[in-house]
Amino acid sequence: MPYKDLELRKARNKEYVALYRLRLKEKLAAQPKEDRFCKFCKVDIKHKRSGATFCSREHKRMFSDAQRDYLAEYQKNKLRRQELSLKRYYVNHEKSKELQRSRQKNRLDACATYEAKRRAEKLKRTPKWLTAHDAKVIDGFYSISAMLTRENKEPWHVDHIVPLRGKLVSGLHVPSNLQVIRGVENIGKNNRYEVV
Repeated sequence: MPYKDLELRKARNKEYVALYRLRLKEKLAAQPKEDRFCKFCKVDIKHKRSGATFCSREHKRMFSDAQRDYLAEYQKNKLRRQELSLKRYYVNHEKSKELQRSRQKNRLDACATYEAKRRAEKLKRTPKWLTAHDAKVIDGFYSISAMLTRENKEPWHVDHIVPLRGKLVSGLHVPSNLQVIRGVENIGKNNRYEVV
């Protein structure tokens, strides 16, 4: 039976492909060539494939970069990218922490500047009328967050309900402005404050 013979099928397939390519070449040769030019440099590109609009990949990239509005694109995908980065961070938390430590070692000056600024902001937001009892309550919040982190095997943070450095409002470093929440929620919240 001819259809079971593998060599015969291969030979017929080769003939068919060769014939198809020959007919396609004849068809393309018969069509009139219209003038086409690169969108970037205006060089003639009629010798390129029919769908080509640029003379090179470099020109295509440069043209698309010139057309792109990066700020609008960033704003459009900002929340989604933040969620994905948080998810990626917490999927392999130990590896992320190690990476963060190595980055901090490489940028000691920048990290020290940030921490000093943060401490100064906290000191500015810690009122003079805070009593020793209030200070113990604040320490209690940090103890609770450390215990929850140990027990749940995920980070828990002490969050300022009204952020210390918010864009619209600035809160105080007092017990009534503190809460213990999961680290994912605290990082996602950032410096935003929603009025309820």
